Formats: sequence, structure tokens, C-alpha cells
Amino acid sequence: MTSSASNSSSLQTHQQTNRLDFLFEAGHTMLSQCPPLSRYYMNEFQNTLTEYELVAHKTIARLSCKSCGQINVPGLNHKVAIIQKSHKNNSKKAATRTRSKNKIKSTCLTCGNTTLNHGSIKKKMPKLAMQQEPVIKTTSNSDFSPMADVLSKKKKNKGKKNNLKALLSKQQQQKSNNSSGGGLGDFLSSL
Repeated sequence: MTSSASNSSSLQTHQQTNRLDFLFEAGHTMLSQCPPLSRYYMNEFQNTLTEYELVAHKTIARLSCKSCGQINVPGLNHKVAIIQKSHKNNSKKAATRTRSKNKIKSTCLTCGNTTLNHGSIKKKMPKLAMQQEPVIKTTSNSDFSPMADVLSKKKKNKGKKNNLKALLSKQQQQKSNNSSGGGLGDFLSSL
């Protein structure tokens, strides 16, 4: 009887996964065509998860509103804001003062539900490091301008073009002297 019980539980698990996959795919497919139907499918997806006592991965759970099931599209039906946590400067280590923990505030524009998610901990750049290296490096010429840089690039390109022309003319001269083909000019003319 244990084998039949394991077969029925694997069949039930397979049916659960198929149902969840269908609801998730249907919700995303119907988003552009019929948003209320998409919202219904995603709401059913969330209800099915709770019915089977399953927990969705964090990225899957953040894709839709927990209240109404609307798939979050920032700027269209969803608003996102980053809230920086202010930290106190009292007798903490210098390393902890340079870190800030942000929170992500998500607001569904359909139902108005607001959720807070933990953001990342980023290490802030010290001000001294930013001041040590200049962003714009100057040259020894006092009359440096962006146009001078553009002109020097054009001169380099002209030089390359002239070198290619010289190579082609040299190949043509060798071809006319030897008349035995197979050079760069033959290859380029065959294209």
C-alpha cells in the first residue's frame, strides 16, 4: 500500500504543479489583453499556494500584488520608491557608519496596497576617495577642447584610409607586373 500512496502523492504533486504553472502563465499571457482576467488568474495562483501550504520564491511573490493579484509593471500599474534608512552617528564603528540599508516601497495603483521589501546593503564611497582622482583629466596643452579630440580621431581615420589605398595600389602594381592574381585586390573585387 505504500507504493500506491506514494504514486497518488506524486500524482497530486504533479497536478498541483501543473495547476500553478497554468495559472502563472495564463496570468502573464492575459496581462496585455485583459488585465482583470490576468488579475483573477494571479489571485487564484496565490490562493492555490496557500491552499497547498506552499511558499513561492521571493522573486515570484514580488511579481504581483498580494492583495488584488495585479502583475506589477512599474510606471503602468505599480509605483516603486526607495526609502533610505537614516542611521545615527553615536559611538558606532566607522565601517557601520558607511553602510545604509534601503527599503523598497511598492504601491499597487489598482488597489492601493503598499508593501515594504528589504533592499540591499550598499557601502557608501568615502568622500576622500572621490576627491583624490579627478574625473576629467587635463592635458598639458592649455587650449584643450573636445573638438581637438574629435579632429585627432578624424586624422587617425584618414591615415588608416590612406594606408589601405596605398596597399591596394601596391597590389595592383604587382598584379600588372606579374599578372599572376591572388592578391588583396582580387579578394576585394570578388566580394
